[in-house]
Amino acid sequence: MEDCGKRPVDNSKESEQEETGKTDISEEDFHLKILKDICCELLSNMLQELTKENTLEGLHEGHLNEQTCSCAFQNLLPLYLASVESFLEVLREADQTLADNLEKRFPSLKV
Repeated sequence: MEDCGKRPVDNSKESEQEETGKTDISEEDFHLKILKDICCELLSNMLQELTKENTLEGLHEGHLNEQTCSCAFQNLLPLYLASVESFLEVLREADQTLADNLEKRFPSLKV
């Protein structure tokens, strides 16, 4: 009988630990979302400032390619559509093929 009396107490401790763990995870998710939002805003500002020369340099050094641009666009669209469109115009001057491929991948960008 003593064991039966102790079980609910033990179970409640386990439940508290599970709830605390869930709270930590949701708090961590919240902080990660804030960090992602800040990074997206920074990236959108950077994309607006890129020139054709910067873009060409990024392409030649391998920092800009279809994979990196697609990843950036996935995170920026639709909230930062104007920044992405601005970058796409510059990219079109530097690499028409890459710009066309990105437009095909992201139909909302077709101008």
